[in-house]
Amino acid sequence: MHTQNVTPKSKTMAQLNLTARSGFESVRVTISVLRAYVAARLTPVLGDERGEIASWVVVTALVVAAAVVIVGIVTAKLTATANNIQTP
Repeated sequence: MHTQNVTPKSKTMAQLNLTARSGFESVRVTISVLRAYVAARLTPVLGDERGEIASWVVVTALVVAAAVVIVGIVTAKLTATANNIQTP
């Protein structure tokens, strides 16, 4: 028959091991709760940014198109003015 030799040292080590595991589990749960709390608090502040890129692309395209039209008008007017200058 096999009997396990339990010494006070091994009993103390087992208790320390159990305490360390319990402490680790408490820290892990606390970090999970804090992470969920911070995420819940920051979501309304940051807002939902889905679709934000598409609107910026449209706005940028409109600004570029307006700039091209303005440059075309200015170039046409400058060209017309330059052609009307009489040279002696």
